[in-house]
Amino acid sequence: MSGFRIDPERLSASGSALQSVASRLSSELASFQSELAGFGAPWGSDDIGSLIGAAHDEVSSWAFECYQDALDEMASAGADVVDISAQHAEVDENVSRRFRGLLGELGR
Repeated sequence: MSGFRIDPERLSASGSALQSVASRLSSELASFQSELAGFGAPWGSDDIGSLIGAAHDEVSSWAFECYQDALDEMASAGADVVDISAQHAEVDENVSRRFRGLLGELGR
């Protein structure tokens, strides 16, 4: 593949940035949940209000769980990118060391 170059430092920085974004979004999601809970039950406590409240609780719980799962996956992907960067740097160093060893064996 022509023109393909990997910069391990930039790759690692990108992975760390992705983890940071996931962390910040997770904090914002928790803040939003708290704010939403602060409204209480504006639909009332009569029969219809109880039904609306139950539906709201189930749907919002499911939605927040989905959002948090997505953010966890985003953070995990960032960690994977950091790991790939470290592995690439290690492989690059091993290849370089082997070539230097071969040059030494050839007397150069």
